[in-house]
Amino acid sequence: MNIVIMAGGMGSRLSNPSKPLIDVCGKPMIEYVASSVDGFGKTYIATTARHTKVINWARQRGYEVLITSGMDYPKDLLESLLMVGTPTMFIPSDMPFITRELIKRFLAMTAYVTSPMITLMYEKNGEMEFTGISLVKRPEFMHEVIPWVSLIIPWTTELLNVNTQEDLKLAFRLCKHE
Repeated sequence: MNIVIMAGGMGSRLSNPSKPLIDVCGKPMIEYVASSVDGFGKTYIATTARHTKVINWARQRGYEVLITSGMDYPKDLLESLLMVGTPTMFIPSDMPFITRELIKRFLAMTAYVTSPMITLMYEKNGEMEFTGISLVKRPEFMHEVIPWVSLIIPWTTELLNVNTQEDLKLAFRLCKHE
């Protein structure tokens, strides 16, 4: 299986295009994600040519870098998929509390799902949200989209995706409680 860590966003809500490299609890967020998927397959870092700091971080650690257009997450996911093939798991680079156990649980839940793509969602306060974690089993398209099903789990701090200043403040508070 391929693992693609998605690190090509603009970071506009945090005013930091190198968002994956923001230090949370003593390490860059992307480092926690990379550790959580280590050993599940070949890991790639998907980013854009403008993110030289992310590219340098990845290459210094021996990761192959996939250069995408940086248009948006779904488009970058498809571009990456065309580069590496299937099966591929995608995961955002800004989830500092993600764990191997959660990844194992997600993969176990996908084992008997026959849909070409499975996404992980969470439920929090009655609302459903995408986590950005997906497994693409095969490149099957319908109207230029890969058909998918979503698996829904209750929100936990493992799923904190740092996108806003509020999210970052929560991450820093969580560091103090670890």
